[in-house]
Amino acid sequence: MRHKRSKSKLFFKILLLTIFTLFLTSGFINASDISNRLPIPRTFPLPPSLATLNLDNHEDYFNNLEPHLVGHLIWSEFPVKVYINPPDKSLSESAYERYQQWQKAAESAIASWQPYIPLEIIAIEDNADIIIRRQPPRIRGKFNPETGLFDLPRITSATATVKFYATETQPAKLKHQMIIEVSPNQTFDYWVNNITHELGHALGIWGHSPHQDDIMYYSQTRNIPSISPRDLNTLIKVYQQPTRLGSPFP
Repeated sequence: MRHKRSKSKLFFKILLLTIFTLFLTSGFINASDISNRLPIPRTFPLPPSLATLNLDNHEDYFNNLEPHLVGHLIWSEFPVKVYINPPDKSLSESAYERYQQWQKAAESAIASWQPYIPLEIIAIEDNADIIIRRQPPRIRGKFNPETGLFDLPRITSATATVKFYATETQPAKLKHQMIIEVSPNQTFDYWVNNITHELGHALGIWGHSPHQDDIMYYSQTRNIPSISPRDLNTLIKVYQQPTRLGSPFP
C-alpha cells in the first residue's frame, strides 16, 4: 500500500512540476490551460467547531494571504491526521530527553488548534495529512514571478511545505499533504510557538498577520503570542473559500 501511494504521489508531483516548468519557461501553456487540467473549485461546509465559534472581535487579515493555484489549502475530511516524527533509536539518554521535550511541544501545539479543527495524532506516517519533523528546515528560495528568478533563501527555524497527489480511487481526487520541519536547536517555548505557527499554515492560513499579538505574525517576537480571535476569524474566512482540493479531476 505504501509503495502504491508513493508512486501515485510521485507521478502527480512530476506532472505538476512539468506543467509549472512549461508555464514559467515558455508561452505555450497559460493559467487557463493549467486550470482545465485540475478539479473544478468548490466550497465545503465549515467544520462544526468553526461554524459554532462565537467571537466578539470580527477583524481578520485574510487579504494578506496568498491564494494558491489550486485555491485555498483547506481540509474537507476530518479529523486531520498528524504524525510526529519519532526519535532516532541511536540517541543518547540526554538527547532522548531533549527529544521528549520537543515531542511535548509538538503535542501542545496540536492541542492548541484542536478546539477549532479536529486533529488526530497517528502512528503511521504514510496515513498522515500533516507530518511534523524534528530537523533543520531545508533552505529554499521563493520564486519571484516579476523577475522570473528565485529570491535568495532565508534561514528560518521552522517551515511548512505543501505536496500534492492524486488518490488511487476512481475518480481520482486532488489531495495534499503538509510537511512541517522544525529546528531541534530551540527552547521549549519557541518550539511550541513555531510549531503552532506552522500548523496554522498547514491548516489553511497560507500567509501571515501584520499584528504582533497573532500566532501567525510574520516574525518571531520576544513576547510569544497565542492563537487570537483575529487568527480564528481569518481561518473561518479561509474555510469559506473555494478550493480544488478534495474534488475529482475532470
